[in-house]
Amino acid sequence: MKKKNTIKKYLEYKEILSLRKFKRNASFIIYFRKNEYNYTRIGLLVSKKNGNAVIRNKIKRQVRNMIDHLTDYSKNIDMIILISKTYKTSEFNENFILLKDLFRDIQGDN
Repeated sequence: MKKKNTIKKYLEYKEILSLRKFKRNASFIIYFRKNEYNYTRIGLLVSKKNGNAVIRNKIKRQVRNMIDHLTDYSKNIDMIILISKTYKTSEFNENFILLKDLFRDIQGDN
């Protein structure tokens, strides 16, 4: 995921989350909206309930890797991906399939 494809500002996170347009499954909740740019922007949220900093950073690295394989960055969508506690209990391949299904649903809605 390139730097221009990340959401960094608190107000942007707050705005996307306040719209309440989301899809969810066992491991992920994805809030999304259309944006005015010609590319996709993504933000990740991992709570402290998932573990210490080392574990949270590992989870973020894994999810960024999944995103790079699944995302077409040419669409104009903002997404915030919340990673739930159950992410740790599942295998990487199971989580990849769950995220793939959510991305397919989101691209169908927009």
